[in-house]
This record gives sequence, C-alpha cells and structure tokens, in this order.
Amino acid sequence: MRLHVLLALAGLAIGFAVPSIAQDAMKVVTADELVWKEHPVFKGAQTDILVGDPTKAETIVQRVKFPPHFKVPPHTHPYSEVVTVLSGTY
Repeated sequence: MRLHVLLALAGLAIGFAVPSIAQDAMKVVTADELVWKEHPVFKGAQTDILVGDPTKAETIVQRVKFPPHFKVPPHTHPYSEVVTVLSGTY
C-alpha cells in the first residue's frame, strides 16, 4: 500500500513539473521573423518550420504558403500535424 501511495505522489509531482518545463520553453515568432524556404516536396509552396524536426516521428509546427489553386496530393509523413488555414480554403 505504501508503495502505491509513493508512486501516486511521484506521478503527481512529475505531472505538475512537466507543464512548468514546457512553459519555460515557449517561443514567440512574429510574422516578419519567418524565413520562407522552398517546400521540399510540394514545388511552388514555401514553408518555415517553427518547432520540431519533420524528418522524425514527433509533432511539428510549421507555416506553409501555397500558391492560388494549389492541390496537395495525398501523402504521409512520420510526424503529427495540425492544420490551421489562415486565409483561403482547405
């Protein structure tokens, strides 16, 4: 029983420590700081990776600019992505 209580307390301590670590790593990037590069797969598109490494299986944050009427073909990648359309349609 004591071991379960100690493990529960250790889990709580780690649970409260991790968010504080993540907050210390916050990164603010303004629009004028973006460095656009040619997208390595979608020719004509430009990208800037803000967080993470797209060659690894991790979550990344990137900004992508597509030319008008650009069609993104079906594809896969090793990372997680969340898409937010800032203007236009998806």
